[in-house]
Amino acid sequence: MPVITAVMGTVSEMAATAGGEDALFLTSEERASAHMAAVTEGGRAVKISLPRGTELNDGDVLAVEGDTMIVARAAKERLFVVAPDTALEWGIAAFHLGNLHRPVRFRDDAMLTPADAKVADVLRGSGITFETSEAAFVGVRYGSYAGHDHDHDHSHDHSHAQGQGHDHSHEHDHSH
Repeated sequence: MPVITAVMGTVSEMAATAGGEDALFLTSEERASAHMAAVTEGGRAVKISLPRGTELNDGDVLAVEGDTMIVARAAKERLFVVAPDTALEWGIAAFHLGNLHRPVRFRDDAMLTPADAKVADVLRGSGITFETSEAAFVGVRYGSYAGHDHDHDHSHDHSHAQGQGHDHSHEHDHSH
């Protein structure tokens, strides 16, 4: 099988044109990796080299071989299921998870994040209840806010050994 360099579509989009499915179960960390070699449930060896920043989602079709779709599937992982009772608790839990830079997937009824001792301490310390579960890490994902700017200025003073000192300064502006 040639190296997979792009996602062809989703199972829901392509189900009518293909017969079966050979799942490639990947953890959330593996789905965020652009390059890998892996083996599907059906024993197919696959090599993946996607554009930088590509993250596979549960149900992405990676290839079609005959009438079989090779499909990325979210593997079960040890997760915290955070389902606060009040809007205040939802806000507190979301604040802490964001402050800890935790990956989070949102469902209508809960937030999911990979199990972690530090997260458990912070949530318990804030009175936020959660359960530990083995489940697929799927749901709505929000990336970091990417529309910020920051400027910084700095200058350097230095001199050269033969008395030819000079000053220079420069500024940088960048946008993300």
